Amino acid sequence: MRRHVIWRADEPVSTIVVGRGMADVLTDYATSRPRQRAAILCQPATEGLSESYGAALAASGMTVTNYTVPDGEEAKRLGVVEDIYRFLNESGFTRDDLVIGVGGGALTDVAGFVGGTYLRGVPVMYVATTLVAAVDAAIGGKTGVNVDGKNLAGVFAHPEAVLIDADILDRLPEGLKREGAAEALKTGFVEDMTIVEAYERGGLGVDLEVVVNCSAAAKVAVVSEDFRERGRRAILNYGHTVGHAIETTTGRSHADSVSIGMVAAGAASRAVLGFDGEQRQRSVLADVGLPIVAPDSDADAVRSMMERDKKRDSDGLRMVLLREFESPEVVHADDATVQAAFDAIGLD
Repeated sequence: MRRHVIWRADEPVSTIVVGRGMADVLTDYATSRPRQRAAILCQPATEGLSESYGAALAASGMTVTNYTVPDGEEAKRLGVVEDIYRFLNESGFTRDDLVIGVGGGALTDVAGFVGGTYLRGVPVMYVATTLVAAVDAAIGGKTGVNVDGKNLAGVFAHPEAVLIDADILDRLPEGLKREGAAEALKTGFVEDMTIVEAYERGGLGVDLEVVVNCSAAAKVAVVSEDFRERGRRAILNYGHTVGHAIETTTGRSHADSVSIGMVAAGAASRAVLGFDGEQRQRSVLADVGLPIVAPDSDADAVRSMMERDKKRDSDGLRMVLLREFESPEVVHADDATVQAAFDAIGLD
């Protein structure tokens, strides 16, 4: 079992635990401080797992309640958040109690947002059950819900702990492994090519414990340096400027959209910074079954959605580009840069 710790100043603020079999670990973390109640937020697919965790917590003396939210992005609505607030009200929740999110990236986004805002902040832990959550969404304290655009309402709020059970990840269907590969490869392109090389050798049969540990270590290093994304943390948005716009306007999955967004960013990187790894990037994405073009998308709609991107500043649209692998830069993207990105993914 391996632990990665995010630090702020001289204080550890969040621990990511990667291993096999997490019920006892969750109980140990949950009961490490005096708490009376735990509310477990889950998705339909994780109800059984949540009940087993709840039984273990109840055996330790905690009062446990479970609440199921909709699957996927449907959970990331303000109406759902309000329903959870009311559930916590009815449960007699206090700041000394604990919210536990058991599920994928959308679930941890919602659980973190609730924890960061209810009573102005209550403790939160996650059990990440998808590869997307394990390598990215659950790590780093970003939370969010969708309001017209992707994650346009959110808070930075670290969970006390993120537990990642490699046994659960190994049993994921191929489609969910492919979705997680998009975010893992993104981290590899900008921060640790060990991840990319592992996928080039093993495809979707890669050792997921290795991928998760490398991804967690990379993200911990970046987040510990720049929690609120004032500088270096922005590199983790590689592929997301175009990707989020495609996801919102077409309904494509987050993973497919980010994959296409990385191809777009790779082409823009070549045009602006002389990046020579564009074809290698395309190849590894395609080899794991991720899309690399989006000819069915509406270029005007995608461009309009990019204009709402939360990474914009007063000088305009910003994109993360690569000078070379592991050497990302945040640049302001002019019309020619955006067009180069669009051309690469089949947007007219």
